[in-house]
Amino acid sequence: MSGISSTNMLPAEFKRSDRLSLAPPIKNYIATSYAEDPDVYIDDFRNLDALRGDISVPDVHPASLNKLLKYYGQLMYLSSKFPMDEQHIKICFCWYNSFGKDRKSVTSFNVNYEKAAVLFNIGAMYSQLAVSENRATTDGLKRAATYFQQSAGAFKDIQDRLPEWNVPTTSDFQAATLMTLTNFMLAQAQECFWYKAVVDKMKNGIISRLAIQAAEYYDQAFQNATGAAVFPEAWLIQMQIKSNHFRAAAQFRKSQDSLDAGKYGEEIARLHAADSFVKKAMEGSNFKKATQYVQADLKNLQTTLQHSIARAEKDNDIVYMETVPRFETLEAISGANMVKPTPIPDLSSISDIVGPQMFAGLVPFSVHQSVSLYSHKKDAVVSSLVNKLNDASGYYQSTLASLNLPASIEALEQPIGLPKSLLQHSEEVRSQGGSRSLQDTWATIAAVAEKDSTILNEAITALDDEAREDENMRNQFGARWSVPRSADLTSNLRDSAKTYRIKLDAAKKSDSLIGDKLAKHLHFIESLSLTKAELEASIPSSTVSSTLVTKDPNVKNLKAMLDQMSKNMTRRGAVIGDLKGMSASDDIGPKLVEAANKREEIENEALFAQQLQKYDQFQTSIAQLLEEQEKCLATIVEANRLFIDSKQTNGMIQEREQALQNLDNAYKAFREISGNMQEGLKFYTEFQAVLQRFLNNCKDYAMTRGVDKKDQIASLQRSATGMPRPDASGPPLPPRHHQQGPPPPHGNNPNAYPGTWNPNSAPQYSSAPYGQPQYQQHQQQMPQQHQYQQPGAPNPFAGNVQYSSTPVTSMPPSMNPGQQPGYMPYGA
Repeated sequence: MSGISSTNMLPAEFKRSDRLSLAPPIKNYIATSYAEDPDVYIDDFRNLDALRGDISVPDVHPASLNKLLKYYGQLMYLSSKFPMDEQHIKICFCWYNSFGKDRKSVTSFNVNYEKAAVLFNIGAMYSQLAVSENRATTDGLKRAATYFQQSAGAFKDIQDRLPEWNVPTTSDFQAATLMTLTNFMLAQAQECFWYKAVVDKMKNGIISRLAIQAAEYYDQAFQNATGAAVFPEAWLIQMQIKSNHFRAAAQFRKSQDSLDAGKYGEEIARLHAADSFVKKAMEGSNFKKATQYVQADLKNLQTTLQHSIARAEKDNDIVYMETVPRFETLEAISGANMVKPTPIPDLSSISDIVGPQMFAGLVPFSVHQSVSLYSHKKDAVVSSLVNKLNDASGYYQSTLASLNLPASIEALEQPIGLPKSLLQHSEEVRSQGGSRSLQDTWATIAAVAEKDSTILNEAITALDDEAREDENMRNQFGARWSVPRSADLTSNLRDSAKTYRIKLDAAKKSDSLIGDKLAKHLHFIESLSLTKAELEASIPSSTVSSTLVTKDPNVKNLKAMLDQMSKNMTRRGAVIGDLKGMSASDDIGPKLVEAANKREEIENEALFAQQLQKYDQFQTSIAQLLEEQEKCLATIVEANRLFIDSKQTNGMIQEREQALQNLDNAYKAFREISGNMQEGLKFYTEFQAVLQRFLNNCKDYAMTRGVDKKDQIASLQRSATGMPRPDASGPPLPPRHHQQGPPPPHGNNPNAYPGTWNPNSAPQYSSAPYGQPQYQQHQQQMPQQHQYQQPGAPNPFAGNVQYSSTPVTSMPPSMNPGQQPGYMPYGA
C-alpha cells in the first residue's frame, strides 16, 4: 500500500504480523498450573491458532472485520485465565509498525500488546471499509460516515488504555499518533455529513457550519501528526490542504447565506476570505503532491469562487454600493459537530460475533480457590446435617438391638417357621449376590486401591529422578548451570502429590473399618444367603404356644411405635437424598467465573453466606424427625419393659429371639456394607483417572526438563570450544520449562470442571462403619471503491449505532473511482 488513496480520502494501513501459534506455551501452562490435561481443549487450541492466522493477513471485507472482533473478544476472555507476560506464559507477540520511516517490527511478551495491535487493525479495517464505499450514493455515504466514526473509536480506545496496558512505546502506539488517527477519521466522517448536506441542498448556513467543523478536525489532526513525526508526507499534505479547503468552503457557503439576507458587502468579504484559503492551500509545491482527486475538488471550488467574486463585486459596484467590511470584524462561523468516536462494543453486545469463549471449562486461579473454600464450607454444613441423622439412626438401631426388637415379638408371634420380614430380607440379599458379592467387590476395591497407590508412587519417582539428575548437573557445572532448580518448578506438583497421598491414606482407613464390619457379620450374611428351607432349619423353633402377643396391649403399642419409626426412617432417607442432590448441583463456580470475566470485585464471605442459606430448610425437617424419634423411643423402651415383665418365656424362645435378631442385624449390615463398598469402588476408580493425569503431567515435565538439560549441556560445550551459537530464525520461542504458578485447583465435585479433582475431600460413605466418625505475513493493497449496499446497514444519523454480525459472503462489483456521478459539491 503506497499510502496515497485512489479517492479524496485516506485509510489507515494494517499492522502486519507473522503467523504465530499460541497453543504450545498455553498447553504447558495448563498442564502445570491447572493440573489438567490440555488435550481436553484440543479443539479450542486449533480454533485459536486458526483465528490468529486469519487476522494476521486480513482482507478488506466485513467478514475479516468480524474475525478481528472475534479474536479481540477471545483475547479478552483468555487474559482472565492465562497470565501471558514475561514472568508467566511467555509468548513472543511480533508486529510491524504501520507508521514510521523504517516500519520495523516490535516484539513483546505482554498480551496487552497483542490486544492493542488487533484493536489498531480493527480501526484500520473500519477506515478501509469506509474508503471502499461508493460515497456518490446515499447509503454508501451513510455507511462511510459510520465506519469512519467506528475507526476513530478504535484508535481512541487504544489511546485511553495505554496507561493500563503498558505496551511498548512504538510509532503506532504513541499518544500523538493515536490522536492524529482519531481526529483524522472524525474529519473524514464529518466530511461525509457535509457532502450529504450539499447533495440534499440543505441551507447554506448549515452547510457552512458542517464545513468549518470538518476544517477544525483536519487542522487538529495536522497539529497532532506534526508532533508525532511518523506520518508520511502525503498524509500531512492532505490534512493541511483539507483544513484550508473546508475553511474556504465554509466561507463560500456563508457568503451565499449573506447574499440571501441582503448583506452584499459581507458576501464579498467572505468570498475573498474563501479565495484566500484556497490560495493558501494551493501555494508551494505540496499542492502538486496531493492526489488528483483532492486537487480537482479544490480547483472546482476556486473556479466557483472566481465566478462568484466577479458577479458580487459587479453587482455591488453598480447597484448596492455597500461597504465591504474587514473579514476580522465578521461573526465567526460556529461548527456543527455531527460525529464522535464510536466505542468498540463490549463483549456481551457482540457475543454472536465472538462466539462462546474458548477454554470455558478452565477456571481462573482465584475462582478455583474460592470454589474450593466454598466447597469446604458447604461440605461442613451438609456433613453436619447428614451426620446428625446418621448418628440418630445408629443410636435407634443399637437401642433396638439391645432390646432384642423386633425379634422378641416375632419369636412369639411365629414360634415355628420364618417371619415374613425375614423372608423378604433373605430374598433381597440373595438377589444381590449375597456374601459372595461382597467378597468379590472387596477384592476388586483392594486391587484398584493398590493400582492407585502404584500410579502415585510412579509419579513421585519421576519427580525424584529428575530432581536428583538436576542436582548432579548442578554439582558438576556449578554456577554455569543456569537451568532453574527443580524445587523452584515442582512445588505445585509436590503439593499435589502430598495431598493425593493423604487422600489415599484416609481412604484406606475407611476401608479398614468396612473390612472389620464385613468380618463380623459375614457368617450371618451367609445364613441370609441360604434357601428358605436351609434358613428355616438353621433357626430354633419353639413349641410354646402363647396368646400373650395378641392380648398384651404393650405388644400392640410396641408394634405401633416400631411401624411409626419405620416410616420416620424412610422420610429421613428422602431428606438425606434431597440434601445430597442439592449439594451435588450447588456450583458457585459460574457466578465467580462471570464476575472474574467482568473484572468485578466479590466479597466471598457475603456470597457464601447467601448461598448457604438454602440449606436452612433441612435444619427444620431434621429437627422434626429427631424429635419424633425421641418420643417414640421413650415409648418403645417403656412398653418393652412392661412386655418383658408380663411375657412367658423359656430358653428355646430366647434362642429363637437371638437367632432372628442376629439375622436382622446382618441384613442391616449387608445393606450398609454394600453401599459403602460401591462408594469406595467409585472413589478409587475416579481417583485413578486423576492420578493417571497427574502421572502424565509429571512424566511430561521430566521429559521437557531433560530436553532443557541437553540444550544447556550443548551450550556449555559450545562455550568451552569457542563455537558460535547457531542463528535462530523467527521470533524467540518461549522456554520449555514449566512455569511456576498457583496451587492446583480444588473442588468438591470432580465433574464440576473438566479434569479437576478436589484433593482436599476425603472419600465419603453414606454412613461410617459401626457408627465411627466419617472420613471425610501479506502485501497490503489499497481498497477500490465499490457500489456496496447492505440491507439493514447502520444509520450514522441514529443515536445508537448497531454492529452487524452477519458476514458478507462476496464483495460487490468494483466501480471506477474517477467516475463517481454527481460528486460536484461546487457545481463546477
